[in-house]
Amino acid sequence: MIKMIKALLMSVSMFSVLPVPKRHWDEHCLPWVIPFFPAVGGLIGCLWYVTTLFTTELPLPLQSVIVLLIPFFLSGFLHLDGYIDTADAFFSRQNLEEKKRILKDSHVGAFGVIAVICLLLIQFCIIQTIISEKKTMIAFIFIPVISRCVTGIALLNMKPMSKTGYAVMFGANTKPIHTLFILTLFITVIIFAFLLGNNAMWFGLVTVIVSALVTLVYLNRQFQGLSGDLCGCVVSVSEMFGLLCVAIL
Repeated sequence: MIKMIKALLMSVSMFSVLPVPKRHWDEHCLPWVIPFFPAVGGLIGCLWYVTTLFTTELPLPLQSVIVLLIPFFLSGFLHLDGYIDTADAFFSRQNLEEKKRILKDSHVGAFGVIAVICLLLIQFCIIQTIISEKKTMIAFIFIPVISRCVTGIALLNMKPMSKTGYAVMFGANTKPIHTLFILTLFITVIIFAFLLGNNAMWFGLVTVIVSALVTLVYLNRQFQGLSGDLCGCVVSVSEMFGLLCVAIL
């Protein structure tokens, strides 16, 4: 039990800016860091939803901006950074080795800037629609969990792009039980969503799953493996499409 708690705290400190009790990094807990990745999404999702409730008195544009930024801020802009790096590499249209080099480059290029502006503008319009038309805002809780479930399973089971990085570090020494753990969380969340949500949210979660899988397969083919940046891109893109479905329905 202590090992699981340590792994959860390590996952929270790794994938969010949420404060956790000071703990020493335990190498023995590394295989459980990714399995707890969806739990981090659950914490972010709950705070995301609560933010929408406590900002209802604000002007709609201001509320929409705050709600837009909350999940990015709580994740330390980690996944958004991966999205930007992926856009830089993907739209460069270079050969495989050059794309991998661009992906690892810490500098932000024009393609990354354009891509993140497009993402933020689209997501701002989506969130403003969800709030103004009083759509199913409880989807803010479930969408971050589902996106991280799909991404976490992919990280544990798909080939890493290189021999170093998060995908290798956290994927080492993992076993089928770690994937089964994420699948259990996934099924539990789907059941709760079915009981608490409506058609818009169910279709939104299905959209998250489908868009995450499609993006994963496509990026895996483009880069011959997965990396932390690519998975951050998958999280960002799939959550946007999931929210878009909720807004439309």
